[in-house]
Amino acid sequence: MRHVIGFIIGLVLAPVILLASGWALPRFVTINGFGGTFVSFTGITALGALALLALVLACTLTAPRLTPLVPGIAGLTLVGVTAAHLLRPGLADRVPGLPGLEGALTLLPLGLYLPLALALIIPLFVPSRWQSYRPRGAHAAGEDEEYFEDLYDDDGDEAAPPRRRDAGAA
Repeated sequence: MRHVIGFIIGLVLAPVILLASGWALPRFVTINGFGGTFVSFTGITALGALALLALVLACTLTAPRLTPLVPGIAGLTLVGVTAAHLLRPGLADRVPGLPGLEGALTLLPLGLYLPLALALIIPLFVPSRWQSYRPRGAHAAGEDEEYFEDLYDDDGDEAAPPRRRDAGAA
């Protein structure tokens, strides 16, 4: 089930990457055009959006319990969008106007999303990311059978006297 949910989240993550980076691009171009720095309200807002995007990407890449389909599907989608834009640039005209689409369409032909897509695809090939962290039954590795030890009491053993608490111990 975690892979199905991860697949869906990966499909949602790719447009978020495209639109967030595309939304920030015109703001940085405007700041640069006026000779300003990113220490203005517009610059801090755009930088904050990119920092939040970087945090989300870092979490999807490094979280060990997260299925590798989340970054993998997002990366494959970014590769597909870039390839579709290079092979048929007219398809982008059919996309409804969304905030950030103009900047994303500027970044797509530059191939900026391909290195990011490669970084997102790499976790698909790490075998430890595909393993579940839950034990797989009563005899899973690392799971002791301590529950059954109390059932096998020897009849000849004397019961241990109850332990006293020290008066000075809290």
